[in-house]
Amino acid sequence: MDKLDQEEKRYRVLLLGIGENSKQEIDSFCDQLSKNYGIPLPVLKKIVGRCPIILKKNLSLKKAELLGRTLKAFGGNVSIEERRDDPPILLEFQDLVPHQLALESSYLRKAPGGAWSIIGRIKNISDEMLTDIWALAQFFDVFGEFVAFEESPLPINPLPPEEGSPFKVIFEGEATIRKISIAFKNALGQPIPAVDKRKKREWIEVELTQADEHFLSIPERPPAMEQRAEGPKFSEEETPTGAEKSDGLPIEEFSQEISPLRLEEDFIEKGMAIAEPDLKISPKLSDENEWQKQEAPMSPLKLESFETSSLPASEGSVEPREEEKGLPDLEPSSIEKEVPKESILHHSVFKEATHLLETISEKSIREEKPSPFPWLEDFRRSVEIYYQRLPNIFANWFKECQKEGSFINSIHALLTLLAYSRFDQGNQPVQALENTQRVVRIILQRDISADDIPPLEGTTFISGEGWKDLFHRALPKLHQIGNAILEKRRWKAFDLERLLQVIPQMGHQNSRLAIDLMHELFTELIEIDFSNTPVVIEERLYRVASRLGILNPHFDTSQRAPSTGDIKIQSFAQMAFPQNPLMIEEPMTLMAMEEDQGGHCFPTQPQCEGCLFETFCPRLHLQFDPSEKGMRK
Repeated sequence: MDKLDQEEKRYRVLLLGIGENSKQEIDSFCDQLSKNYGIPLPVLKKIVGRCPIILKKNLSLKKAELLGRTLKAFGGNVSIEERRDDPPILLEFQDLVPHQLALESSYLRKAPGGAWSIIGRIKNISDEMLTDIWALAQFFDVFGEFVAFEESPLPINPLPPEEGSPFKVIFEGEATIRKISIAFKNALGQPIPAVDKRKKREWIEVELTQADEHFLSIPERPPAMEQRAEGPKFSEEETPTGAEKSDGLPIEEFSQEISPLRLEEDFIEKGMAIAEPDLKISPKLSDENEWQKQEAPMSPLKLESFETSSLPASEGSVEPREEEKGLPDLEPSSIEKEVPKESILHHSVFKEATHLLETISEKSIREEKPSPFPWLEDFRRSVEIYYQRLPNIFANWFKECQKEGSFINSIHALLTLLAYSRFDQGNQPVQALENTQRVVRIILQRDISADDIPPLEGTTFISGEGWKDLFHRALPKLHQIGNAILEKRRWKAFDLERLLQVIPQMGHQNSRLAIDLMHELFTELIEIDFSNTPVVIEERLYRVASRLGILNPHFDTSQRAPSTGDIKIQSFAQMAFPQNPLMIEEPMTLMAMEEDQGGHCFPTQPQCEGCLFETFCPRLHLQFDPSEKGMRK
């Protein structure tokens, strides 16, 4: 897209206030404009009372500056803003979670030679050090067709948590660009989930250029104004710039509290534009009542009613409707005849501002994006039902012990929970509970001998005597980890899991069981955050995810390093259960177990009848084992 000429760009003029916004300054401003340009005084006061307000938009730079200078000459605080017409820069992979990067800003520049430059800044919002980050930009033409792409590495590598880095992508080409998308990836090409934190600005403030002597010699202090109105003198140096209100707040910040009132785009087409060469003004009427009585030679413009926007409660409700007659054509005064025609302030500027009060746009409500999985709600319900039906014999026994006061203190209760989680090897909850009940009375003793430990039930691979000896060796570590857990109230599930696995024979499933039990039984002592805990992806879970349509095994492979398959499963888990993504892990894995273990989703010829997801599963990739295809060792 070629750079537009300044005269073709569109600008708008905002009236931010009058001087220091004192009553004397406001009265003087309104009175001078009314007397010099024949604008009804009630209309002016109504407009000024709504500052900051957009007086007119869709102007050329020349006309916007003429209007701005005229208002400044009478003491107005004016801002001129340019509408940005650059192609939009869209951020990709926002649907993937958890987000690791935040896009804070992005700007588009085009050099005279035709090279496009995308410049911006991103921030690492994850808890990990991110290495080898690349920015990837894709360019599209006026028909939405892909044209080219460019990529470049970030200058800061690695990028620590909570730190930011600039980036720059350059594309040299002659194509007409209408849309640009940007994404971030690692050196392996795997996308990095990012969230858009940019402040959207459609308009950019431009500086008001210095006016020539011929223009400023008259409107700044017209002789008639000295005779007709008293008020403080405003020099161009004393007048606040258009970028700020008198209190120093930028218009963008100020507008967040009281939004500037918006114009209708087509009002300028009604023949009332300012600074037209063929503009003629009829003689002014000195008395306002006479002006109201006089009949206009042409159809009078109708200053229609307006409504206030969403203002604070203290400003009251919507004002009643009122109508005023338009302004007839007026002849210029002797002073105005000396001023270039383009600099004359036409009342249509304020007519348009009055009209905008009627067409205030309400803040639109962002609609939720439809879920890519129409069966998501059914999936959630199935998982919740699974956990409701799942018997938890330990939790029931533990709660009974609490009621009876069987635990001496918090560490006694926590050690009992950890011992049970360690005893449960390979889904043996009954044997694990029996062993826990045998050691609960002695578990607080640190220097206990192996002979003092009662006989224990063995596991599938370890005899009872061997299991007893291993418990004796693990007891000191149980005490150490139990005390460490209680010293800290808030835990991230991932950190707690790694800590628990320091205990001998406390594997992945055991640590997950312990965390789930702590989350259920120790709510007053331990607060666990599951939101960013990754799901462990094994062949069974990958197979079920493929047949549900969460990923495609032909393209979304899974491996040790972050890959497309991993990212899609983690994103789905976050979407299904944002507070605890781990909830998908157990039921999905169980559905792919062997038939004698309650499974249904076998590698080939799955038995869908009775499956937890039977009613909504799309049953994809049934002819082969998806995990064999997509799981790369």
